[in-house]
Formats: sequence, C-alpha cells, structure tokens
Amino acid sequence: MLRISTYQLFTLTVLFEIGSTTLFALGIGAKQDAWIAILLAMLIGFFLIWVYTELQRNFPEKNFAEIILILLGKWLGGPLVFLYGLFFIYISTRNFRDFGELILITALPETPLLVILILFMLTGIYILFLGLEVLARTSEVMLPVVLFFIISTYVLITLSGQVNLKELMPVLGNGMGPVLKEVYPNLVNFPFGEILVFSMFWPFADSQKAVRKTALLAVGISGVLLSVSLIIIISALGVDYAAIATIPFLEVIKLIEVGDILTHLDAIGIIIMFIGGFYKMSLFFYGAILSFTALFRIKDPRWMIIPLGVFILWLSIVFEPNYPFHLWLGLEVSLKYIHSTFQIFIPALLLIIGWLKMKYKKIRNSPVDKDGVSHARYAKYIEYTGKSRLISRHTGSRGLVICTCFTFRSLVLSFFVNLSKSVIILNG
Repeated sequence: MLRISTYQLFTLTVLFEIGSTTLFALGIGAKQDAWIAILLAMLIGFFLIWVYTELQRNFPEKNFAEIILILLGKWLGGPLVFLYGLFFIYISTRNFRDFGELILITALPETPLLVILILFMLTGIYILFLGLEVLARTSEVMLPVVLFFIISTYVLITLSGQVNLKELMPVLGNGMGPVLKEVYPNLVNFPFGEILVFSMFWPFADSQKAVRKTALLAVGISGVLLSVSLIIIISALGVDYAAIATIPFLEVIKLIEVGDILTHLDAIGIIIMFIGGFYKMSLFFYGAILSFTALFRIKDPRWMIIPLGVFILWLSIVFEPNYPFHLWLGLEVSLKYIHSTFQIFIPALLLIIGWLKMKYKKIRNSPVDKDGVSHARYAKYIEYTGKSRLISRHTGSRGLVICTCFTFRSLVLSFFVNLSKSVIILNG
C-alpha cells in the first residue's frame, strides 16, 4: 500500500506552500504592512487546517473525495467530487501557466510558450507515473536546496547594502483596514487555503496522529518565510516598485552584488522558483486524479494521468489567452469566489454534516425505552412511584434536565387521565 513518511509529508507541504508565492509580492495592497497581513492570514490558515484534519480524523483512511461520497451519498456527493476534481485541475493549470510564463519571460524569450509547457508537462507526467512516493522522496532532497537558496538570498541582499528597513515605516500607518482587506479573501485562500488538496494525500501518511502537527508546522514555517520575503522585497525595492514588478523576488536577486564575486544569480533563482512551482502543479494534478479515481472507482490511477495531462496543457493555452487575463482571473474572480467556496465554505459545511450524522448515529444505536425514547449508555431505568423514568447516573445538568422532562410528562399524562375519568363519570 502507498505510504509516505511524516518527514516526506512535511517537505511536500513546505515546497507546496512556497510554490508560486515566490512569483508575487503577496499582500502588497497593504503596502509596507504586507508582512503583517501574511502572519494574520497564517493564523486563519491554522484554523482551516484544523477544519480539514478534523474532517479527515472522523473518517481515517479516507481521502477528501471519499469523505464527500460517504457524507452526501452518490447523488449529491458525486457531482461535488466531480467539481472538486475540476477545481484541482483549474489550480494546477494556473500554476502550470505561471511557471511556463516564468521560463518564457526570464530564460527562453524566443521559445514558443507551447514548447515550454509541453516539456514541463512531460516531466510532470513522468514523475506521477512513478507515483506519489517518488515525488515525496525527491522533496526530501529539494527542500533543503530551496530553503538554503532563499535564506542565502536574505543574507546576501543584506550584505549587498540594498536593504532599507525605513521602507517598512510607518507600521500600520493606514490602520488595520488595508491589512484585513488583503488577509481575506486573498491571502487566506492563497496560499494557505490551498493546503486543502493535501486532504487527498493524508490517508497515505504512515502516522495519522502526526498529520495535523505536521501540517501546522509546515504552514507555520512557510508563513514566516513568506513574511520575511515580503520584508526583504519591500526593503530592497520599495513599496511602489514591488507593487508593479512582474516577479519581485527575482528583481531582489538581481540586486545581489557581494565583492564583484557573487553577482548575476538570477538564473539560479529561476531554477529554484521553478522547483516550487513544479511540486505545486504536480500535487494539484495528482489530487484531481485521485478525485476522479474515487468517483469513477478506477483501480489504477495511472490511467488518468495522460488524459488529464493533455487536458491541462490544452486548458492552459486556450482558456487563458494571455498573461494579463491570467492575472485578472486569479485576483479578481478565483480568490474572491471560487477559492472561498471550495476551500472554506464547503469543507466547513461538510464538517458540520459529519458531526450531525455521527451524533444521529449514536442516538439511533443507543438503547430505547418502552415509550420509544432513546437514552444514552450512562442512563438506566429505575422504578419510582410506579412510573418508569429515565435518570442519568450523572448528577449534573444533563440528569436534571432528563428527570424534569419525564416528571413533567408524567404529570401531564396523569392530569389528562384523571380529567377523562371525571368526564366519563359525569356523563354516566
């Protein structure tokens, strides 16, 4: 059976969270307070992780698609799983296009975009054919490399004398309004809410008890890294330039110049950013495969890889004709409506439905008294004044409420019985 270790789950999550975030100045609408917006969004991201993991804990060994089918059944759950499969394909397509554009703009400007995307997709298909375990093992190697380069960028740009912390002043100069506006829906949904796709992979973890802690730790580290990245970007480029730069982090890398030796590191930076994007695209791709596999009960997920790969390639070219439209669709439509629906509202609703169904199941399976009243396992019947009454072993508020209800019922029944007898006597 497919299994990934806790450390592999951690490395995959961190690479996923870093992903395409290196391409943008996240939360720059809050200007110099963007780094604060990242940290606040991370805290909400922790709550979303609790929702996702709580839902999965109620159904161990089941992925998110299978949980939907269990909770909602075939007729309601089937269409929803299909929509989630399309959602994962859509996000995978966006990341696919993001990094195709990155290579086109920075490294291969004369190469047709289609050629770049085909090579990118062939690599992804090959890795997924090898399986999730192979992708997880490669992440163990790649994460230290990515983290080393990102942290080295922080250090080298500081040594180059390009960092001016005065650009971060005044802190909260415009109040909390702009910060909160960036937190939701933008930053909560991207990148923190996107960890929902890992609910398709958590059943493969070798330690189910460590899933929540691993996810929280990975998101916490990623959130701090992103916040520090925003501090470096704003300090080095200034708020105004950071807001309009095509790839702000790459512009920061270009500024590195230490003793005329360490310069022109942007080529390495492009490779590092591409690694994060590759993992994010691949994980969403595989999440879509598992969704359709659960829905159509396909035994071997590899049958879905090539058809979906071709579809993602086609969608990235036809659906998004140019990069400005790609950015507009993501910022103005996807984050506000699509992401919020699929990453926040539906999972929360499913968790509530799961709780209600489990509570109903416990009540239905509990003993029933002669009047058809269900009671908990801690209750017992005792005889009191000739009436059968349900009394809890606990002497707390629960037992008091039960006793009160049954006493009131007995009084009402006695009243109407005696009233009926009186009427019969009078009429007789």
